Amino acid sequence: MGNVVPLQAGNKIAGIIPTSIEEVFRLATAVSKSGLAPRGMETPEKLTVAIMHGLEIGLPPMQAIQRIAVVNGRPTVWGDALPALLLARGFHIGERIEGAGDDRVAFCKVVRPDGSMIERGFSVVDAKKAGLWSKPGPWQQYPERMLQMRARGFACRDGAADVLSGLYITEEIEEERPMRDMTPPKEVVTPVMGKALPPVVGEATAAPTETDEARKAIKEAGSVEVLDHLREAFPDANWPALAADVEARKVELREAQ
Repeated sequence: MGNVVPLQAGNKIAGIIPTSIEEVFRLATAVSKSGLAPRGMETPEKLTVAIMHGLEIGLPPMQAIQRIAVVNGRPTVWGDALPALLLARGFHIGERIEGAGDDRVAFCKVVRPDGSMIERGFSVVDAKKAGLWSKPGPWQQYPERMLQMRARGFACRDGAADVLSGLYITEEIEEERPMRDMTPPKEVVTPVMGKALPPVVGEATAAPTETDEARKAIKEAGSVEVLDHLREAFPDANWPALAADVEARKVELREAQ
């Protein structure tokens, strides 16, 4: 019988940090096969890119997988992760919203470790000029939160470029996504003649609704945090009807942990 290494209790749990591209890909493959990768990052190759980007800005692999999102083919970082990245490097962040109604302005102040300060703001006027204020989705549901994310993105990119290495925040880039295209019309086959007729002009086959897409994203969500962000990604979905799906997925994630 071979030697059995006894288990030791009381040791501090440490994260796994790969030191080579082979180790990164091995970890990415394990996450991919587990089925817990975030939506849109299910392949080992995409996970490898996310992990490598995370390592460059100081995020451990598993945090990078959950904090980095690929939008329009560009790696981005969720806005909620920016304070954690900067605070870990000795920066300080201060945020506030001044004014009311259309006079509201969100400010974000970044203080570097050497004491230098950079402050940026984003107002309702700025949002209207950019065509964001009347845009359906988060800008209608969480206007002050979106103002805050814009101001945070500008301040952190300008005041902590050495930390972010040029990464944009996910919430900002998602606003640039084009509208979902309609599914191309299919040929219609007559039941009598069995011949294909040309598609009717202006008519499209029924595309999946946003509720359908949200339900699929819930099933594929790799963490509770990802679940919480889905409401912003699919603002027009019927979330009351999806409440049971969300709770069931949360239970599955907790059991897997």
